[in-house]
Amino acid sequence: MKLLCFLYLLLTLWSCGEKTDYDQLPQALELVLIDSVEIIQSNGFLTKPSDATLINDTLIGVESFHSRGVWVFDIRSGKEVSSITNGQEKGINLLPTKVHWFEYPMVYVFEGTSKKIHQFNLSKELEVGQKHVNTISLAPPNDIRFKPLMLGLFSKDQDHFFIEHSTNQTTFTSNKFYNLTDKLIGKYDLKGNFIENSISFPHELREMNKFIAPGKIFTSGFTHHQEMMISFPFTESISIFQTDNLTKTLENISFPKSRHFIYDIPFLEFEVENIPGTLVHHPEPHYFSDFKVYEDGFVLQSFMKDQKSPQATNNMSHILKYNNIEKTWSETINSFKFLDFGHIAGIKNDTLYIVDAALVSKDNKYIKRAILKPIEE
Repeated sequence: MKLLCFLYLLLTLWSCGEKTDYDQLPQALELVLIDSVEIIQSNGFLTKPSDATLINDTLIGVESFHSRGVWVFDIRSGKEVSSITNGQEKGINLLPTKVHWFEYPMVYVFEGTSKKIHQFNLSKELEVGQKHVNTISLAPPNDIRFKPLMLGLFSKDQDHFFIEHSTNQTTFTSNKFYNLTDKLIGKYDLKGNFIENSISFPHELREMNKFIAPGKIFTSGFTHHQEMMISFPFTESISIFQTDNLTKTLENISFPKSRHFIYDIPFLEFEVENIPGTLVHHPEPHYFSDFKVYEDGFVLQSFMKDQKSPQATNNMSHILKYNNIEKTWSETINSFKFLDFGHIAGIKNDTLYIVDAALVSKDNKYIKRAILKPIEE
């Protein structure tokens, strides 16, 4: 009996001392800037990028809802390779919500406001006015609208488009919005015909009684292997699907605890007024940019408003990195002001590429290179 009690005591002490992976902070990283090149434009209108994407070893794509255009730059020289801005191609009133870059030089520009997808050829050999290939008019269900801004999901596989759906039965600020939207992802054929809806909002959103500040509530991404990644950060997990079957989850990845990111949603007691141009200070959920996928995993860039001091106007940002081979997380030990840093475009051979073109704290625009260096705390 004494021996059994002793073994039980040892087992209890060992269990209490052991920490699960979830309880441990991820490997700390130091963001080290290597160099930068100044962006040199032929169409000098780019400001406030909505997103940036690493196309290949030498090119980077940039889109802007604010500047109403799409640009491609050479990573090494910073020179513009090709671009499309509002009104240049057959008078198209260009207002990009999201751009699909996987088939470059053929790109697909989704416009939530006009319910259209414009297909362009961005080959550098083509002159202005020669780049428009096709325009596809979308036919969503009657109770569905598309998000007009750059926060919506959009991508394409060989045979289909995938677009984020929103209900038109209520406003984005309503706590009924998530329940009435029902299914989040709309699937369309290449002619713009609606096929089916998939993936519901989590029950925490569909059944909530309080309110959330309107904004980006989930993160998405697509791989070259026809896989879709979806995450609602407050669930602290990532779901991966094959695009030909969005009803079956291929894999779930759990988020780690973070030094900076707050996964919980700051619920509000009252509905937030959504009046354009009105500066309202209220707590907002932290969110991530799209998944930037590379050979061994992916990186995420956070956007974090101070929830205790919502009057602060400058979002902070940091980087989370996941290694799919080792199944490990790491994150930058420091956060930084997003407007001074820029948009992460992607990662290649452990080198991070960043587009800094907000023109808020500096007059010039840059493509930066950085590495994420592991450090011991």
